Amino acid sequence: MKYIFGNLSFLVVILFAYQAQAAIPAPQASAIPSQILSGSGVTFGGIAGKGFTLLDMRRTADRKKKIERLVFDVGDRDGKVLKGWPGYFHSELQKNPQRLIIDFAQMPQANIDQAGLIAKLRGSGAVRNIAMSLEPVDQTLNLTMDLKKNTKVKMYQVRGQNATSKVVVDLMIE
Repeated sequence: MKYIFGNLSFLVVILFAYQAQAAIPAPQASAIPSQILSGSGVTFGGIAGKGFTLLDMRRTADRKKKIERLVFDVGDRDGKVLKGWPGYFHSELQKNPQRLIIDFAQMPQANIDQAGLIAKLRGSGAVRNIAMSLEPVDQTLNLTMDLKKNTKVKMYQVRGQNATSKVVVDLMIE
């Protein structure tokens, strides 16, 4: 009987500690520091969630500074504005051929298609071609951009506060 009571007391202490720990709020995700990728390298960011949508992509260029910026607007799984951090993404810059591959996890849909992306990148000084694929089983959206030689890449995420969350890609042309 003493053995059972001792184990029961231990179980009560464990359950109390578990409940107390569950009451502590989860830490807020913070921005992953951006880094410049040159030649080859990887970077990642974002958070896991219930699903995301690629809402749009826009491009701006500063020809004097030889920089192009691609902004990917990330929405929730229903295609609406997403407050907070964007969904998880992983990117890899490959050297031969020079190519930037971005995988957006938990993103089974996009409001823009490959033809729309190609049209927005027409005249780009950094991107020669872009291919988009949606993987229905993994629910991953993959963007593969063939870059012009010696293009450096800097990626970072923007937390949605007044507008939707974003993944930003700066392409620096040498």
